[in-house]
Amino acid sequence: MGAKQMKCLSSASPAHSPKEEYVITQTADESKDETANDRSQAQGELLEDKSEVTEKKPALEEALLCGLCPSLGLDGQEEEKSWVEQLDAHQEQLEKEMHDARRMVFRLQALLLHGSLPEEDQSGTASYGDSRPNTEQMVLIRSRLDQSMEETLDLKRDLLRHKQEVRHIQAIKDALQQRLAVQEDTVLQLKQELLRSNMAKDQLEGENAELKHKLSERNKLLSEYEQQQQVGRRDRLVQQQKPDEAQYKAHEVNLGRGEELQLVREALRSLRDGFSGHDPQHHTLDTLEQGVASLMDRLHSLDTQLRQDRGEEFKSPGRRANSTDRDSWPQSSKMVHSQSSPGLDAAVTTKVLYFTDRSLTPFLINIPKRLGEVTLRDFKAAVDRQGTFRYHFKALDPEFGTVKEEVFQDGAIVPGWEGKIVAWVEEDHGERR
Repeated sequence: MGAKQMKCLSSASPAHSPKEEYVITQTADESKDETANDRSQAQGELLEDKSEVTEKKPALEEALLCGLCPSLGLDGQEEEKSWVEQLDAHQEQLEKEMHDARRMVFRLQALLLHGSLPEEDQSGTASYGDSRPNTEQMVLIRSRLDQSMEETLDLKRDLLRHKQEVRHIQAIKDALQQRLAVQEDTVLQLKQELLRSNMAKDQLEGENAELKHKLSERNKLLSEYEQQQQVGRRDRLVQQQKPDEAQYKAHEVNLGRGEELQLVREALRSLRDGFSGHDPQHHTLDTLEQGVASLMDRLHSLDTQLRQDRGEEFKSPGRRANSTDRDSWPQSSKMVHSQSSPGLDAAVTTKVLYFTDRSLTPFLINIPKRLGEVTLRDFKAAVDRQGTFRYHFKALDPEFGTVKEEVFQDGAIVPGWEGKIVAWVEEDHGERR
C-alpha cells in the first residue's frame, strides 16, 4: 500500500486560475495495491475536471474580449458606461470561476486527506479515516505541518516588511518632530527678538519724550537768561557812560600831551639831521630822546595808577598804543630805552641792542614779544628810521659759528643771540653785495 504526501498552494489573483502543486511520495506496499489504484483513478478524474475548467477560462476570456471590441468605437458617456458594465460582468465571471476552482480544490484536498468527497456519508468517512494506517496519518500530519510552515514563513515575511515600513515611518516621524522642534525654537527666538525690539522701541520713545521735555525746559531757561543778559547789558551800558566820559576827557588831555611830545620828537630829528654822521652831538640827542621816552612811560604809569584807584578797569597804556596818545608819537618812543623803565614785564619782552653808522653808542630797546616771534617789520617799527637801511643780525651758524645774518623780508623772523637781539642798521646807498 503506498502513502501519499500532498502540498497545495492557491493564488488569490482573480485574473488567473488557481495553481496546485502536489508532491506524492509512494512507498511500496504489495498488500494494498488495489486501494492505491482506486485513489489514482479518482485523482485522475479530478485532474480531468480541473483541465476542463482551465480550458473553459480562455474561451470565456476570448468571449469577453470579443464582447469588448464593439465598445471601442463609442464616444462620450455611452462608451464609459459600456466599458464599466463589461468590466463588472468580467469581474463577476472571474469571481464565479475562482469560487468553482476553490471548491474543486477543497474537494481534491478532502479526497487526498480523507479518502472521500465531502458529499459522501460522514460516518463512512470517519470509519475509513480511523481505519487508515499510521503511515498515512504521518503523511497527512506532515503535509499539514508543511502547509502551516509555509503560511508561517509568509506571515513572517509580511511581519518583517511591516516592521521595516514601521521603522521607516518612525524615522520620518522623528525627522519631522525634530524639524518641528527646530522651527518652534526659531519661532520662539523670533518672538523674543520681537519682544526685545518692542521694549527697546518703548524705551527709546520714553527717552525721546524726556529729552523733548528737557529741551523745552532748557529753551525756557535760555530765553530767561537772554532776557537777564539784555537787562544786565543795559545796566552796564548805563554804568559805563560816566566812566567813558571821564576817559574821553583824559584821552583829550593825553592827546594834547602827545602832540606836544611829537613836536619835541620832530625837533630832535631835525637837529640830528643837521649834524654829521660822526658828530658827538648825536649822543646828546640820544640822551634827550631817552629822557622823553622815560617821561612818557611815567605819565602812562601815573595815569594807570589813577584809573586803578578810581576802580576803573581799562587796559594798560603800554598795550593801548593804537587808542591813546602814542598814536601821535613815533614807534621808537613806545619802547623802553633803559633797563630801569617801569610798566613792562620782562617775561613777554625781548631786549634789542642795535648799532648805527652815525653813532658809536649802541641803542637798547624792548619789543613786547618773545624771542623767536619778533619779525623784521616789528624791528623796523621799533627803530623808526627814515630812509633805506640794511639790517644785519648776530646769529649762530652750526657750520661757521657766530655770523652776521642779513634779513630782507618784513615777515621773516629775526634771529637771536643769548636771549636778546643784536643788530646793525646801515644806510643803503644802492650797493648790493
